Amino acid sequence: MTGVTLDGLDDEQRAAVTAPRGPVCVLAGAGTGKTRTITHRIAHLVGTGHVAPGQVLAVTFTARAAGEMRTRLRALGVGGVQARTFHAAALRQLRYFWPRVVGGPQWQLLEGKLRIVGLAASRARMGTDAATLRDLAGEIEWAKASLVTAQEYPAAVARLHRDVPGPAEQVAAVYAAYEQAKAAAEMLDFDDLLLHVAGALEDHADVAQEFRDRYRCFVVDEYQDVTPLQQRVLDAWLGERDDLTVVGDANQTIYTFAGASPRHLLEFPRRFPEAIVVRLERDYRSTPQVVAAANTLIGAARDRPAGTRLRLVGHLPPGPEPEFTEHDDEVAEAAAVATRIRRMIAGGTPASEIAVLFRINAQSETYEQALTEAGVPYQVRGGERFFQRPEI
Repeated sequence: MTGVTLDGLDDEQRAAVTAPRGPVCVLAGAGTGKTRTITHRIAHLVGTGHVAPGQVLAVTFTARAAGEMRTRLRALGVGGVQARTFHAAALRQLRYFWPRVVGGPQWQLLEGKLRIVGLAASRARMGTDAATLRDLAGEIEWAKASLVTAQEYPAAVARLHRDVPGPAEQVAAVYAAYEQAKAAAEMLDFDDLLLHVAGALEDHADVAQEFRDRYRCFVVDEYQDVTPLQQRVLDAWLGERDDLTVVGDANQTIYTFAGASPRHLLEFPRRFPEAIVVRLERDYRSTPQVVAAANTLIGAARDRPAGTRLRLVGHLPPGPEPEFTEHDDEVAEAAAVATRIRRMIAGGTPASEIAVLFRINAQSETYEQALTEAGVPYQVRGGERFFQRPEI
């Protein structure tokens, strides 16, 4: 290998890094060095002359993750790789191809859709309170990410037995009115970026050819969270090629509410029978006790094709066994957590070494209330403190 060292990689990481060009699927559990592996793979492909840095497009799901990928690549001596989110990549491409595909002034990006959703909801005689509008906006996002049009929406949600924020026909009317109002104002939402880029590549052979001449190699991080719309864009990017590396873990899917599905990851070897599949199962983040508990819970997951299950092995020194307690309800649980934290702090454990994790942000109110009543100081990471929100 030229220019990039394999030192510090375990055997499985090294296998993923040095796999030949073509379809590669890396099944990477939590804490297994996923980002290290994919950045070294890109550096390896560049360093061995298989591809130029500017011919690589790496996509992930957050701007922070894309920035981390670029930083690590620069540290490996590889600059010029395009590492972006799906939406950032699509926005850049759409701006470039707009004069040729659409023409005229470029439409503006709609960064907040609640105002237009409110107008559409009023027209459809639905509620316009903040909670209803948020639910409607989320439902429109799900539909577009799932490639479901307003006309198809009622049948789609009935088939999926989906819990919707109102009568399906009314929600569909809001969806249709939202699309009409947005187009009249010459605005694009984030899903439109993906739809327009896919359409441009699918319908304009010259645009597709120019794009595919530019980008020859694709890497997709967190592939378990790809939506049908994002997969359509990826297919349009690829064309008939298969120089694609995907990395993911079906057990870490977190965006199902927005239309994501691990199906694309799980079916990757079926779509590409010649794909190389590498499994990263050495967990360098958690103690063996935590990993064992996670394996037990995840082992009950259903609908996993043969060969896609991961059973992690903890590589940190042993730690305490996880404890499991039951409570009558969420309020009682939060109160018990707050009481235990207060005792831990009184016993000498620094507050900065204690964390409370909850599944969704909506649960923060219960825990913040319990901590406040227990006199425990706290800070919220990745969200806004409940008592500082404008509506409180």
